Amino acid sequence: MHRRGPVMGKRWLVASAHPLASYYGSLTLLNGGNVADAALVTSAVLSVVRNDQNGLGGDLFGLIKIGDKIYGINGSGRSGELATLELYKSKGLSKIPERGPLSAITVPGIVDAWRIIHKDLASMELKDLLLPAIDLAENGFPLTHSYVDSIRSSISALGNYRNWGKTFLVNGQAPMPGFMLKQRDLGNSLKAIAEEGPETFYRGALADKIIKGIEKEGGILTHEDFKSHQSFYQDPLYINYRGFKVYETAPNSQGAAALLWLKLIQELGSLPVDAGSLLREFCETYAYVDQKRSRYIGDPDLMPITDKFFSTDEYMAEKRGRAAGNKNGDTTYFVVADSEGNFASIIQSNYMGFGSGLMPDGTGIVLNNRGSYFTLDESHHNSLAPRKRTFHTLSAALGISEDGTTFAIGSMGADLQPQIHVQLITDIVDLGMNVQEAIDMPRWGIPNTIYESPSTMIVEEGLAPYATDGLCGLKVSVVPELSSALGHAQGIILSAEGVISAGADLRTDGSVAGL
Repeated sequence: MHRRGPVMGKRWLVASAHPLASYYGSLTLLNGGNVADAALVTSAVLSVVRNDQNGLGGDLFGLIKIGDKIYGINGSGRSGELATLELYKSKGLSKIPERGPLSAITVPGIVDAWRIIHKDLASMELKDLLLPAIDLAENGFPLTHSYVDSIRSSISALGNYRNWGKTFLVNGQAPMPGFMLKQRDLGNSLKAIAEEGPETFYRGALADKIIKGIEKEGGILTHEDFKSHQSFYQDPLYINYRGFKVYETAPNSQGAAALLWLKLIQELGSLPVDAGSLLREFCETYAYVDQKRSRYIGDPDLMPITDKFFSTDEYMAEKRGRAAGNKNGDTTYFVVADSEGNFASIIQSNYMGFGSGLMPDGTGIVLNNRGSYFTLDESHHNSLAPRKRTFHTLSAALGISEDGTTFAIGSMGADLQPQIHVQLITDIVDLGMNVQEAIDMPRWGIPNTIYESPSTMIVEEGLAPYATDGLCGLKVSVVPELSSALGHAQGIILSAEGVISAGADLRTDGSVAGL
């Protein structure tokens, strides 16, 4: 359902999940920075004002387009040298805990991702780019209703974690919206990065403080784990889809799943016009895509993606046979673009809300719990092992048409992200929607990890008339319109004529700023 038009810009736009992040990203461009500078500022501010969803203790994936060159950024961390199957089994555990020190077992990659982006693509000093985030951490910012809801829903899981409660609770309870949250320890950590460089996070005084805090809480990450971390560039994956070259972040990101799905949809022909048939085609093709997602995406050093992943022969053969026989984690995404065609499509995350909940003393940093996505089943390709990157739900997209029209989209939503990407891209490319209209449209999602077969489809109320129990063999659950269960998306489109338009999600505190 269309609720508002996109924000239009002449020179640049920034769309993110928080007004302050969009504002400071836009201000950076106004002060002479480029798209990479604005992306670093937006990323850092989000690490303060939405550090329930992301932060210095998390990971980052992104696509940055400068001129005709597209840089894929992999800022995910490996598991620690002590993270072994034997460790967890010796503790009588059949799965990795979702919270606490034994879930904080992968090195955070976001700060080193800042390092490589700043070194190669930015134009301003990092210490200046971090000033807004430092100010907001030290002097505070007003909590939104969405952030307060996130704190409230996390109390049962994290309320007993000393530093978490001290930072985010007031007399043991969630604060009220408008409460000025000050995080002086986080401000000091950001200052250290600004003054000493990102290296301090991995092999300097800040790293010492983080490791000491991890050890105190019974965690297993070591100095050597942090010293050996490196974020890196990856060539993004792409396919040609209806006149657009659509790019996604490469494995261990799950972005390849969205590309396979688009390829399959294109081979099936035009999308159905009526909503019921469209929903059925989506969920029928999803099952095939999800099987491949579950089998072929993992640590790229151990299982590089091959052409076999993108083959649709099995599905098409099965479909011909049928005819003959009669026939939801917490993450944040943002995008920066200018009228010259430069884009930054970035997603960053702590995994679940507030990650592991572990905050090393004196740092203000919530460590992610991404390592809990590993399995203790040693026969699975995503089984836990030392110095290994887990299958990662984070993915970011970018599309470029033959006439120069360019879009970037992304969304939080954990395992749902490829599903949201495909819905947004087909709304824009196939159905001709503007970016805000596509973001506002009622969504559906099939929540399942790579270890399980799906059993349920979630649909927002606007799709309820077209989805009944048994659709594609799934139980249907209806949620209210604009439900956070179906992600928080942002997007920007640059037209061939040079007009920028942006959309931000009302499912969160989505906001656009620019000129």
